Amino acid sequence: MTPVPLGELQRDLHASELLLEYVLADPHSYVLAVTRNSVRRYTLPSKSVLEQEASQYRSELMQNKTDLALAQRLFDGLLGRVQEFKEKRALIVIPDGKLHLLPLSALVENGQYILSSHLVTVVPSGTVLEELRHRAGQGIRDDRSYLGVAAWTSSASPTTLLATIHRAISGPERREMVVLPESRYEVQTIAADLPRPRTILLGSQATETNFKRLPLNQYNVIHLALHGYADPEFPDRSALVFAPEKPPIDDGLLQVREIRRLHLNADLVTLSACDTGIGQVGEEGVADIVNAFIQAGAQSVVSALWELDDHATAHLMTIYYAHLGHHEEKAEALRQAQLEMLHSGAPPFDWAGFEFDGDPDGNLFNETEMSHSSRSTR
Repeated sequence: MTPVPLGELQRDLHASELLLEYVLADPHSYVLAVTRNSVRRYTLPSKSVLEQEASQYRSELMQNKTDLALAQRLFDGLLGRVQEFKEKRALIVIPDGKLHLLPLSALVENGQYILSSHLVTVVPSGTVLEELRHRAGQGIRDDRSYLGVAAWTSSASPTTLLATIHRAISGPERREMVVLPESRYEVQTIAADLPRPRTILLGSQATETNFKRLPLNQYNVIHLALHGYADPEFPDRSALVFAPEKPPIDDGLLQVREIRRLHLNADLVTLSACDTGIGQVGEEGVADIVNAFIQAGAQSVVSALWELDDHATAHLMTIYYAHLGHHEEKAEALRQAQLEMLHSGAPPFDWAGFEFDGDPDGNLFNETEMSHSSRSTR
């Protein structure tokens, strides 16, 4: 992929947007702050300091703790010197190193989470952002509005698939996979907020084979409430885990290298609770899985940075899609759902783990389509 010229990238930035590209190094790190009219480089603390604090804060969030002092220190180190932060409300972040695992929306400025004042999204690079914005709306899609998949709605035959995982890759120990009982409610409730036609695969029907047989390039929204597995040694083998099937046609693992070969034309792919119960996709695999979906044709991907509670995930996702159903833009709708969780008293563990990658622009459906959704006609 040919790197985008800086001038072209700037022309495609909106007036409210600030692109931040981080480079972690010792003894100093840097961030390049790009707006439509300016480019400025800022010197930051060392990689060792930033990564140590980022890892500590992530660890505390995953333990359901709140540490406003550490969140403020990270803000000071990563954003406090960036003058453009005060002027722009939409941050598009290109992370580096362990910043890939840090939810910037959960950093704190003067006692307030950044989520309260700024929209934070992530892209792999400025070149990818430029490509996404130019390919938006170019594909021809015979719209099927929604594909929802929830495989782990019961505990039927989990060890069969785990044995397959262990043989296929140097995977997890043989143990029972965690059931996601609310994932069925999640995908069905989301369907009620979106226009017809739609497809839902649940339980034993949510196999890799059934998924691949669908006309995937015709779906506008693909929502996958699945387990995930990360292979830190071979990231291309990181995978989403579908339901076991008898007789087995596929191995039930949709690996990164397979995802890249899918032909998608989706405005949004959501990976809901994708790392719960079988491996830490957030550590090595999530960036590869997300980027693979973007390479396959998705305009944007919502993913999880850590293991998430099944109930909290279902609650946030239903709020998110309700906002999408009210014609809000993709990234802002996720922010609004997270704000509702924050204002209800939920800790960052419950809302900060979801990250928006890709092109933040655009609504999923036009007003005419939404007027024909099932919920609007009840």
